[in-house]
Amino acid sequence: MSTDTKKTLRDVSAPFKLGLILLLIAGLIGLILGGAYALTKDRIAVAKEAANKAAYAAVLPAEADISALEEVSIPAEYEADVLAAFKAGDSGYCLQVSGKGYGGTVVVAVGLDPSGAVTGIEIVDHAETPGLGANATNDSFKGQFTGASGQLTVVKGDAGAGEITALSGATITSRCVTGCVNKALAYYADVLKGGN
Repeated sequence: MSTDTKKTLRDVSAPFKLGLILLLIAGLIGLILGGAYALTKDRIAVAKEAANKAAYAAVLPAEADISALEEVSIPAEYEADVLAAFKAGDSGYCLQVSGKGYGGTVVVAVGLDPSGAVTGIEIVDHAETPGLGANATNDSFKGQFTGASGQLTVVKGDAGAGEITALSGATITSRCVTGCVNKALAYYADVLKGGN
């Protein structure tokens, strides 16, 4: 066999060997990641459930029994936005609603009294910009929603009735959170009103 033939065979087999090595490395990394997921998924689910219950406790009146929440069915037209809905006995309802913020999906827990007024909101999950959109978690912003009903709008500057003052430099986040609360209020009016 000539040296040119040997060189050609070597040139042909080199990418194959490299591809095989990369495939083995990727498979090994996949096994490691799969094992890590299997080991942590139950702990993550427990932590997420605890965070949700803490958010529900924060948005409902103090007398609400969080351990006795009754799940409420979500009609198909609300499934994209309303992630969960619960009746809290005679204390009202709590819902988990999602919307698109500046940094991605924002999940908001909204408490409603039996008449449909907001008892509180809590930001459950977000990826908003620290120092700007992340300020939606501040009590000064969240507190604007307490007692609100009907549909709310976002304004820059001082807010009047049915209005929410936008976070400085984070209008998209402000609109997202307000939109989540509006979805919860609409869900109440369409589905929950009357004690369903």
